[in-house]
Amino acid sequence: MATSPEHSTIELAPTSPDPPPSHPFDPANPDTIIRASLLADSLAPDGGYGWVIVCACSVLAFWFVGTSYSWGVLQAALVERHLSAPSTLAFIGSLTATCISLLALVNARIIRVLGARNAGLIGVALLGGGGILSGFSTGNVGGLFVTTGVIGGVGTRYVERNWLLCLLVAN
Repeated sequence: MATSPEHSTIELAPTSPDPPPSHPFDPANPDTIIRASLLADSLAPDGGYGWVIVCACSVLAFWFVGTSYSWGVLQAALVERHLSAPSTLAFIGSLTATCISLLALVNARIIRVLGARNAGLIGVALLGGGGILSGFSTGNVGGLFVTTGVIGGVGTRYVERNWLLCLLVAN
């Protein structure tokens, strides 16, 4: 009797075309990039409190930029009321912006002495106080010079400098 050779087949397990990486992160493999990104996104170093700082700094930035840039709208209303000449009222608005540049060295000294947080709190108080007080002095040019120009300008300087410091320290 003749025996026929039996053919046997061997099935191999499927293999990945890429060899396993020799180190934990392989930049050529998209799967390791996604895993590393998910791991980095899930671990916030401060528990996510940095976003609270970013939101607070954004509110402060909108506040001090908005108050100094909206002076033209207030100036138009004051000119219509014939409070003073447009050039005098324009000087009040420019005094706020001038305080930002003039007080740079003074602000640096105050931050060194008091710290960024306390100087920033002083700036917020001055900026808010200047805005509130200027609401009561809309009929007096001298009052607007003091409240909007000087108090608001000094407050803007401290807030403008310190919100950036707080944002950088938070990250």
